[in-house]
Amino acid sequence: MLEIVSEELRHYQEQKLIEYRNKNQLAPKGGIVFAGDSLIEFFPLKKAFGSCLPIINRGIAGIDSQWLLRHFSVQITDLEPKHIFLLIGCNDIGLGYDKCHIVKTIVELISQIRSHCVYSQIYLLSLLPVSNNPRYQKTVKIRTNAMIDAINKDLAMIPTVEFINLNTCLKDEKGGLSDENTLDGLHLNFPAYAKLAEIIKSYI
Repeated sequence: MLEIVSEELRHYQEQKLIEYRNKNQLAPKGGIVFAGDSLIEFFPLKKAFGSCLPIINRGIAGIDSQWLLRHFSVQITDLEPKHIFLLIGCNDIGLGYDKCHIVKTIVELISQIRSHCVYSQIYLLSLLPVSNNPRYQKTVKIRTNAMIDAINKDLAMIPTVEFINLNTCLKDEKGGLSDENTLDGLHLNFPAYAKLAEIIKSYI
């Protein structure tokens, strides 16, 4: 089953973009930006990393890599960040795009970010696993761990960025997102985010 972007979700995304554009005018430059889809938007960054770090969340639920390519200025480069953490691509799979298209778009996204933020450190976070549990099929839809693993293999080869593997620490013995780490087979609970934070901390 393919993912469908509803009018309600599209409206939410557009409103979130306006909100971020307004916030950017007051946000300090040279901070740490996390950008991506719902997996970033719902990441409790201040709770995970503390309120002392200049961390800015620019995640928007439901977006894919093409959306971020069109709006990277608002979500990333307008902030002139020192560190950029990207997590994008899972929704591309849900929308039916193939591996080559997804990787190509992410490569172009990184190229555009790099051209605007020459001295920023860009960290590309791996796509995260999805549950193999049949009860979560309605949420997971056509996403598969085989596809996710194949994309991650290619993403790890992209030059000029540092790839961070967050995938393995969330998997169960069958190679899927473990039930203890998820709310619905796709999105994460706080213990799962805490695991990711422990890995990411060494890069901040």
